[in-house]
Amino acid sequence: MILYKTEAIVLRDYDLGDQDKIVVFYSPKHGKIKVVAKGARRIKSRFAPLIQLLSYDILLIHKNRKKSLDTLNEGEIKYYFPQIKRDLVRFAYGCYLVESVDKFVGEREPHPGLFQLLLTTLFLLEKGPKYTLNLLMRSFELELLSILGYEPYLEGCVNCGKALELIESFYFSLKLGGFLCSSCQGVDKERIPISKKASLLMSELFFSSLKKVFQQKIDKSVEREIEMILRAYFFYQGQGKMFTPHFIYSFKRLECIRRDKEG
Repeated sequence: MILYKTEAIVLRDYDLGDQDKIVVFYSPKHGKIKVVAKGARRIKSRFAPLIQLLSYDILLIHKNRKKSLDTLNEGEIKYYFPQIKRDLVRFAYGCYLVESVDKFVGEREPHPGLFQLLLTTLFLLEKGPKYTLNLLMRSFELELLSILGYEPYLEGCVNCGKALELIESFYFSLKLGGFLCSSCQGVDKERIPISKKASLLMSELFFSSLKKVFQQKIDKSVEREIEMILRAYFFYQGQGKMFTPHFIYSFKRLECIRRDKEG
């Protein structure tokens, strides 16, 4: 029997037969792994706490030589992010984080930097003020793109190289992966106009640490511009439609309704 130990974050799970589950974990050394958790569908399963979405675990896994799926042997929860799981909006954001990782990486593709990014962002999501969370997602997206080789060019015009501070009218090219100045906008007929404020903030987010996000209060319209650009860029890179943004907006609306009633 070959056993290996790893840190991991739960990305998702699905049923296998009447009693078992297949759990998709993300780990620093082994990347995305699918593991069978035997008996996990039972009410008193010892694995039930370990396989909750977003849980940060230490796992001991049995590597199956002949089968495609390894088997969960035992494990312990290192942190389960209680504040995220008690708050619908934070939970929706957390689901977006793990869905993004799940969509962008293939099985057994280790990216230690991406694991650390996901873990750090979850801890910031757990403790950060709510007004920063949307911007935190944008910062996460930019770092994820950089780690996986889809890094957009945000230092100036991707076509002619004009410095950022010299550009007056900005556009974003999905095809070229970066900003275009007004002189170069014609190289991509499908370029997307973006305001100077949003462009400068997008560049600042890209070159700043995640923790600096919490030091800023940003105009919501600028946030929405950046969100629209990055969502289009995600889609262009072949990752398809993301499902969790819909839940984020739904839970935000529910929270606003609840606050209005309490007020």
